[in-house]
Amino acid sequence: MRWLRLSTFLIAVLLIAACGSRGASVEPALPTNTPVPTFTSTPVGPAPAAGGGQVSSQTPSQTAATPVPPEATVTPEAPMVTIGNVLMNVRGGPGTNYNVIGTASPGQRFQITGKNPGLGDWWQIDFGGQTGWVFGQLVTATNAETVQVALVIPAPPPPTATPIPPTPVPVPTQPPAPRFPYSLVSQGNCNAHSAISFFSGYVRDVNNNPVNEVCVHIAFHGPRNTKCTGCGDEAGKWGFTPFGQGTGSGTTVEIYVVNCPAGVPRDRGLSGSATGPLSPISEKWTKTLSGGLTCNDITFRKN
Repeated sequence: MRWLRLSTFLIAVLLIAACGSRGASVEPALPTNTPVPTFTSTPVGPAPAAGGGQVSSQTPSQTAATPVPPEATVTPEAPMVTIGNVLMNVRGGPGTNYNVIGTASPGQRFQITGKNPGLGDWWQIDFGGQTGWVFGQLVTATNAETVQVALVIPAPPPPTATPIPPTPVPVPTQPPAPRFPYSLVSQGNCNAHSAISFFSGYVRDVNNNPVNEVCVHIAFHGPRNTKCTGCGDEAGKWGFTPFGQGTGSGTTVEIYVVNCPAGVPRDRGLSGSATGPLSPISEKWTKTLSGGLTCNDITFRKN
């Protein structure tokens, strides 16, 4: 019953609506601009991960490219020298004629900065901020195959002149100390002949004055006669005629001053047989006779 009422109501409503639409003027609808759809390309994202993983929402522009590392550049090791097992000199140039600027201890290492031309047997090194040189045979060099000749090599120092000792000023030669209290100061004046041989002379003091009672001895073939000066003769004079009337040819005669033996007569000579000290106290006057000979002014002087 109820559904019957509802159906009757709906029919009535429809009838009323139909009647109303007939009497009303219907206005035509205005055309509507239909927007043209804009198509936006959707980038294809990465495929979904297997097993239900989430898909990344980043676009290709948002994904950073992984940088490719550059190839590693190998830096060659610097050429070096290692000092040997001795303390060595470091010089200002490639040679022992250069000055020593320091020393390097065994095991120390220095960078090579050059070498000398020619033999290349000296290494230029960085010696604590200054340029030094070491002899190649006393060090061990490494990585030195490409070391070039040093651009600046100091000129060698001039050779050191050997000092010439000053010429000594000759010192006046002092006469040697006299060996005897008396010196033979004159050989006398001698004349050869065929007559009797005779010898005479003087004994003088340091002032060249005649001195009396000084004994003079003559010897040949051993001791012979001793005479005193001024004894029976003029002051300071003595004389001998040793061979009597002969010349004494071939005989060597020696005359010299002696200490007066005891008992020497003051007026004549003392024979050679007399005893007493006959050691010379002066240089000897000596002659070898080849015939008769007369000699005067044979002089002895006190020192």
